[in-house]
Amino acid sequence: MAEQDKQPAAEQDERPAAEADRADRRSRLDAVLAAIAALVCFLAATTLRDLGPRFLPRAPIPAPPVPAWVEGRAAELTATVRDEQGRPLKDAAVRVFAMREDRAYFAGELKTDPSGEARFAGLPSGEAWIMAYGAERARASTRVALEPGPRAVELVLRPAKVLDVLVVDEAERPIDGAEVTVATADPLPFVATTAEGGRARFDRLGAAPYVVRASALGFEDTVRTGIVPGPAPLRLRMDRLGALTVRVVDAEGQPADGATVLAAGTGLWPARSTTTDATGAARIAGLRDGVYDLKARRGAAVSATALAVPVRRGEGKEVKLVLGPGRHVRLLVTDGDGEDAPPVKGANVVLVEQGLSAFPLHGRTGDDGSVTLGPIAPGYASASALSAGFVPRNAVQVDAGATEVRIPLLRGGALVGEVVDDRGYPVPGATIEVVGADAEGMPIDETTAMSEFRDEHFERALPGPAPLIPAGELGVMPGPIPDLPRGDAVLPAASVRSGEPWVTRADGTFRAEPVTPGRVHAIVRHPEYVETPSEIVTLQPGGEAHVRVVMRQGGLLEGRVLEEDRKPVAGARVELAATAGSLERVTYSADDGTFAFAAVPDEVLVSVSRAESPGDVVARLVVEVPERDRKEIEVVLPKVREAVAIHVADDRGYPLDRVEVRVLSLDVAVPLRKTLFTDDDGDALLPDAAGLPLRLSLVRSGKSPRVEQVGAAPKELRLEMGAALKATGTVTGRGGRERLEGARITLFSTTGPRRATSDAEGAFTLNDLAPGQFRVTLSRDGYAPATLRVTIAGDPDRPTDLGRIDLSEAGEVAGQVVDQRGDAVAGARVARDRVPTYLPLGPLPPGVVTTDRDGRFQLGGLPEGTAIIEAYSADLGRAESQPVQVRAGRTTERVRIALPGDGARQDPKGAGSLAVTLGEERRTVTVVSVPPASEAEEAGIEPGDRLLSVNGVEVRSIEEARRRLTGPLSEDVVVLLARDGDRGEARWLTRVRRERVRR
Repeated sequence: MAEQDKQPAAEQDERPAAEADRADRRSRLDAVLAAIAALVCFLAATTLRDLGPRFLPRAPIPAPPVPAWVEGRAAELTATVRDEQGRPLKDAAVRVFAMREDRAYFAGELKTDPSGEARFAGLPSGEAWIMAYGAERARASTRVALEPGPRAVELVLRPAKVLDVLVVDEAERPIDGAEVTVATADPLPFVATTAEGGRARFDRLGAAPYVVRASALGFEDTVRTGIVPGPAPLRLRMDRLGALTVRVVDAEGQPADGATVLAAGTGLWPARSTTTDATGAARIAGLRDGVYDLKARRGAAVSATALAVPVRRGEGKEVKLVLGPGRHVRLLVTDGDGEDAPPVKGANVVLVEQGLSAFPLHGRTGDDGSVTLGPIAPGYASASALSAGFVPRNAVQVDAGATEVRIPLLRGGALVGEVVDDRGYPVPGATIEVVGADAEGMPIDETTAMSEFRDEHFERALPGPAPLIPAGELGVMPGPIPDLPRGDAVLPAASVRSGEPWVTRADGTFRAEPVTPGRVHAIVRHPEYVETPSEIVTLQPGGEAHVRVVMRQGGLLEGRVLEEDRKPVAGARVELAATAGSLERVTYSADDGTFAFAAVPDEVLVSVSRAESPGDVVARLVVEVPERDRKEIEVVLPKVREAVAIHVADDRGYPLDRVEVRVLSLDVAVPLRKTLFTDDDGDALLPDAAGLPLRLSLVRSGKSPRVEQVGAAPKELRLEMGAALKATGTVTGRGGRERLEGARITLFSTTGPRRATSDAEGAFTLNDLAPGQFRVTLSRDGYAPATLRVTIAGDPDRPTDLGRIDLSEAGEVAGQVVDQRGDAVAGARVARDRVPTYLPLGPLPPGVVTTDRDGRFQLGGLPEGTAIIEAYSADLGRAESQPVQVRAGRTTERVRIALPGDGARQDPKGAGSLAVTLGEERRTVTVVSVPPASEAEEAGIEPGDRLLSVNGVEVRSIEEARRRLTGPLSEDVVVLLARDGDRGEARWLTRVRRERVRR
């Protein structure tokens, strides 16, 4: 090129026309290759597939090229390729892939020179994946974080192993065209297609063992694990798929010609449609082993849905569907729930039978805001609606027999913000995700992509299920095939999405709308900066909230995973989580044990799992990463501990099978959490656990649950379970004159809550109990809840009688919550005595309500007498009412609570915490409330427990306790608690999962 640049202009002008034509053809070919490359996008490291150089075209483009918007291409890389004896390898192929937002982009390919080196220039900074290939050599790969300037890496190509595969059907006939995937310790699998004779060869594999999967149209997938190459080919047998014959008859039993049959199931999703012939029959073939739902429609007639029809591999089955009269429902969508609320035109509406069905009906409202959908079978249904500018409304009940239902929509809010870097310059092109919780406690997680996916899915579903696509003798193409419009279908005009993409503009500003109202914050992502959350704000319906986000460039983190003998660990799962914030990322170590992350915050938690057990974290460390600098670490996996053999027997010495053994490590540094089940001999094997402090919970139906704590687990642990105890009682009302059906009874134990419901006589039985003292709560609609302490004792043949427990009739309190200026406060939580500060995402617990858009609330379930009502808002703080007189069966109105406006404070940064409300007494942190169904309740934590330490560190204030309880979701917390009992103070350790909470 340098010589061409020095040619005189006259010589350049005299190029032959043929050369220009060739250059033009090459340019067009490059454009075609680039277009093809866009279809071969590497979605993530775990979804890459290695076809190998011999499967690629002469000028391969194995992934899309690095996008033009990627800046900072000043990195240089020298890759040295050697054999297992350290000798340089000439003509080895080296490929570089730049990683951006979990996507791989092709950055270049070179051959090594005689010294085994390949030199790259102009590479983008950030995470990169380097791969090397050589003739008759196993592939090698490594992950690095590049930055401006030179960088050197070394890859070792070892002799390759060869695996021959033969794929046959159940009659031992070869299957041509089957896709065979071989997964090794390397996170990138190998893929080949069987040629004539059902054979495929893999000749560049690394160390065994392998996981081999075969897939072919019309056959059930086959998977084999622990494969080691041998002299004979690996033989994979595949079974043919099943078929259904659906016969549809009318109400008189006559064949229904031309009826539409809908089918969906484990191997056929989304739903497909076909039409019956003159005999009323339709055949659906090519079905995978599983269960399927079937339904038929013709005109205004519809059949009941045949649910979970089982189909076995290679089996043919016949199902009969009977048509009956259906009904149509008019669905009216309005802007709000007022009497004069205007209709919403162009809203997307979905009608679902029985509230859950594989065959929903879709429609779009007209000018009058309504659409009529049907036919549906007798029974109740549910409806949902969505329109631009509004919050989706889900699961509006349609009563059995109802022919018209109104769906009021709530207007969404707008989150407006500005994103700058730590020098104050705007950051364009950053993507915005909005997360939080709405007023009802349900999670909010919204992005532009999710909204567009929802809209596109509705458009595809609007014409109804697509017809079955013939595929050879089977007649159906199984699996997750995109819905395609029928040839004769006319698609209505697509709804117009309001707002603009949730991406920062050139000046760093953005506007995200519509957003579900509630307590929300933005998560801002950009490939060159650390993922950053904004502050939490309260968004009102139709309102607007502002945030400012400062992004930091972060640092580069590179590491290597090693065994104790310094041997590199390939395929290890490496998870990175910010200790402050919600950032969580996952990668896998390359064959030399390396991994890399770019744009890393200043403090992160790195958790590593072995390839053979990616769900079990074996090493965990906190790493500080300097800003705009590189940090290199080594993660040395601990030596695998010996297993603990657990044997469980009854009180006579007979082994107990099916015992659920929940094991928690009480060592803060070892995050072991396992659930095992004993076999027929009462045995269960707990790997890698000998010598650890453990807490074991044993649960089995008919046996007394047991909790055992050991300081250092021995190699053999023998445990005994006695016969379970029972407790009985009767729930009454009105001073014992009425027996209450449907009362909810909960007994709290160290192995989790036990629940029961009273029958028509008010009687209940709590089963599978251990002896001891327990807290029991009772609740029923219209009655005040009750809490009592009970002692469970006796023997299995004589249940403990809790006697009659009388619930008093409840009263109600209604009122309004306002701020200091007297303006209504929407979304404030209201409860008797104390409002929980932290709750898990999901519905509000019993006894807690929220104020509506006018700040009004109605709180029921209150006992008669004097009560204090408290209101709480995360932004405005908490306040109490004046003493309120509650009367049974009546509503005390006009209760007014003014919030002080001092609630806005900085919470500890972290993705998760414990959903408990804490109090403080004489420098001792106490648990004030524990929400139902929270991780804390499942761990056995109760109100009144004293929190002494978190992860081995003593806590003396609420602020310190909350800071230590908060952190990455991937990390549990080990807490030391104290509880007063009849024998004095009892202290106990337990490990609790963090969960997403809302304040």
